Amino acid sequence: MGSRCLPVLLGLALFLAHPARAAEPPPPIRAFELPDLQKMGIALYRQDLSAWRATDTLRAKVPDLVAAGVKGWLVEDDGKVAKVRFLRDLGQGLEAGYDVDVTSQGAGPVVEPADRALTAEERTMFAARQTAMANLPPTLCRAGYNSAIVKDPDGDGWLVWLLAPSPAAGAIPVGGHYRYTISADGKTLERRDALSASCLVIQPPQLPPGAKPEGLLVNHIVSPTPVETHVFLSLLYRQPFFVGTGKDQIWIVSQGQIRQAQVKR
Repeated sequence: MGSRCLPVLLGLALFLAHPARAAEPPPPIRAFELPDLQKMGIALYRQDLSAWRATDTLRAKVPDLVAAGVKGWLVEDDGKVAKVRFLRDLGQGLEAGYDVDVTSQGAGPVVEPADRALTAEERTMFAARQTAMANLPPTLCRAGYNSAIVKDPDGDGWLVWLLAPSPAAGAIPVGGHYRYTISADGKTLERRDALSASCLVIQPPQLPPGAKPEGLLVNHIVSPTPVETHVFLSLLYRQPFFVGTGKDQIWIVSQGQIRQAQVKR
């Protein structure tokens, strides 16, 4: 996008696409440095995509996951291979049910582990996920939240995200996501941060044949910089995000990176 048209397009899009600010500003969220936000956004993208691909592969083999006792999944990701471990409970406690490795080439075969015992860390991660799920706010944007978990970069605990799903094909759920700070044992909620001030969904634009959007433009008021879900959504929908965080504060989120735009006055 050329620098001359950036201010006009941003101003128009922010005016048209976003609800008016609330009478009272939302509470501040926990702050992270930009490199951490970028890493977390990439982790969200890889975990979400890997879980989706692995679940499709598992359903082809085990069509009824509820009847199979599946209670959720954990993702162990080294940046090249993401092992999605589906946990199950057949009445004798939580155990490893199925493993699916996901790479850039797609999902591998479903493997039933010979040793179904969970490690201490796996049990703690699952406990952290359950703690977050037990502390969803009373009013949600939509049903069917997805989850992701990583180590807290600033402590010995966990970060858990509950991510609002898209309401329709192509619709981008910018709002409605939550980040939880959970204790090291996975049992205590330390804080819950709403990563947006609304349930904003951006519908697919109606463009002329052959036209391609330059990016998506959003207003963000819960922190002075974009957050990890902007990185996640930019990667997932393959669109740059132009994020306004205040007067003359515009950020570009693209390809896993966050940088401040130079806005000409």
